[in-house]
Amino acid sequence: MADSESSPRLLPVGQHLRRRGKDLERFLNLWKLTLIGAVTIVLVLGRIGRGLVLPEDAVIEVALGAMLVVGLAFQFYLAWAPWDHRVPLWVVMFDLVALTGLLLGCVAVDRAIVATNSQAAFFFYFFIVVSAGLRGELPVSRTVAFLVPTSYAVVVFGAVAWRHVQLPAQPDPVYGSFRWDLQAARLIILAVVTIVINYDVGLVAGDRAEARTDPLTGVYNRRFLEEFLHREITRSRRSRQPLSVLMLDLDGFKVFNDEHGHLAGDKVLATVAESLRDAVRTTDVVARYGGDEFVVVLPNTPGDAARRVARDLIRSVPPPVGLSVGIGCMAEGIQTTAELFAIADNALRSAKQSGVSMCVV
Repeated sequence: MADSESSPRLLPVGQHLRRRGKDLERFLNLWKLTLIGAVTIVLVLGRIGRGLVLPEDAVIEVALGAMLVVGLAFQFYLAWAPWDHRVPLWVVMFDLVALTGLLLGCVAVDRAIVATNSQAAFFFYFFIVVSAGLRGELPVSRTVAFLVPTSYAVVVFGAVAWRHVQLPAQPDPVYGSFRWDLQAARLIILAVVTIVINYDVGLVAGDRAEARTDPLTGVYNRRFLEEFLHREITRSRRSRQPLSVLMLDLDGFKVFNDEHGHLAGDKVLATVAESLRDAVRTTDVVARYGGDEFVVVLPNTPGDAARRVARDLIRSVPPPVGLSVGIGCMAEGIQTTAELFAIADNALRSAKQSGVSMCVV
């Protein structure tokens, strides 16, 4: 078995950076800051024009000021901190809590009509719903589908049960009067829109999963493999962190396929893929490279650990087939996925020619 180590200057991997999610979150946050700033300017100008301080002004100003501060801090966080996949859900939860708190604050200062009839607040609900659809993540869309209508229903219930907003005979000069038909229509609109967006996100998620999955084996396909490995190579070179790739080939598969037929061969491929997937970490990627060849990408894995994983994979493959493994490790000078694949492929070819189970080059 011919071995070589990863570069000793490579350090353990940190969290995986999802560039698209981070950029989208920054884009949505900028738009949110713009909307909050515009509403703040309109409120300030309106307050100057009427020359009168209303009870809800203090609540709105404090809430908008807090949201601006948090939004600016979040923008700096996205610029410097590593990406966390839970961030979109946290942002949605904060937006809903902030908006609900603002409207309930208006109810608390006996301006419930502002909470129930404010067009700006209702628009911000729609912003939360639309941004959840743009993120395209099921946990976020499901949270929005449940919490947005619930949040608005809580505000309306508080305004009616606590402040009896439906009783005053004189309409408010700015916000008008409370109408049950309008509130019911708003609640239905929010519920329908959130359900439709949640359904659409579910369809997109299903299509995305199918586009990156091999239909026969259920593991990732070559297209997703190359995209994922490209990102990992870039991250590894930038951060000097270890990365290993295992090129796997089934021994005896052609003979088995000729003797038992292609349907039986397909079952063997599916069984092997399932065994490989169960034998690695959730952060590792198992993909079908083509025919009876598979590739396993091991982030945060230097040469020694990759060899241990390869031995586990060899033992995990059930008969009647065996497994040959070529191991390629990230090193200085490697720029592309093709170069790293070539290293692993050369190691696999050496292993098969020499009759050993695995080889590292």
